[in-house]
Amino acid sequence: MSNLLIDTPENLTLEADIAGFASRFLAALIDYVLIYIGLFILFILFRPTLDLAPGNDTLNFAIIFFLQYVIFTFYHLIFEFATSGQTPGKQQLGLRVVQSNGLPVTTSGLVIRNLLRLFDFFPFAYGIGMGAMFVSKKTQRLGDLAARTVVIYERKHVTLQSVRQSARIDYRYVLQGTPLPDYIQIDRLTSNDHTMIVNFLQRRFSLNAQRGHLAQMLAQRMAAQMELNAEAQAQIQAPTESERFLEQIAFAFELRSAGETSIPNSG
Repeated sequence: MSNLLIDTPENLTLEADIAGFASRFLAALIDYVLIYIGLFILFILFRPTLDLAPGNDTLNFAIIFFLQYVIFTFYHLIFEFATSGQTPGKQQLGLRVVQSNGLPVTTSGLVIRNLLRLFDFFPFAYGIGMGAMFVSKKTQRLGDLAARTVVIYERKHVTLQSVRQSARIDYRYVLQGTPLPDYIQIDRLTSNDHTMIVNFLQRRFSLNAQRGHLAQMLAQRMAAQMELNAEAQAQIQAPTESERFLEQIAFAFELRSAGETSIPNSG
């Protein structure tokens, strides 16, 4: 199994397992079964009204092929956009599309990788796409290579307890029993987000001049994913407030992993 290693300028190292061909094939199989079930239902419902081009089989084939391409493309694009890199098939196999640097996939990346799905399909049954996946070190098809994306195994059970085996978070701003702000909504964050925050909080004292910049960068990213309003975002602009915000997120994860059914908020 290949690993995706990301060494950042801030001395943080992220690691993820790259999905292999078999896992991606099974995920695609699930998606295609769902797509063809939907297509079959649509065909049954609208068959009486279909009259594409009587007597012109070539044109009919071209129309059907184009419609399938559009449906396949938008199926993947819509699901991956709505779930930040997952289709139903990928969810079942625990896979997720991310950027090649390990960060969440961008909208432009999703558009590129899915529009190029047509070229992966040639000459037949994803021939070029599968060939590219076998040749690529990161199991990338043409769309992935162009969009600079990879498919990884998502770590669904990364908790604060697992990272505490090697190091603990030295909280400086959050005290035990202190209510958290109402805008700390960790349900909007992923396990990868949690891991990045914990890595920073564990290593921040060795980052020196990079510490404030990285705290602000991570805080802004998490604030965007948590959809904080302008007032809340203004409160975390300073480096110290950014660190406080990241500590609050880490503490909320700690409470949840400890079995807390609700997180104490400030009201």
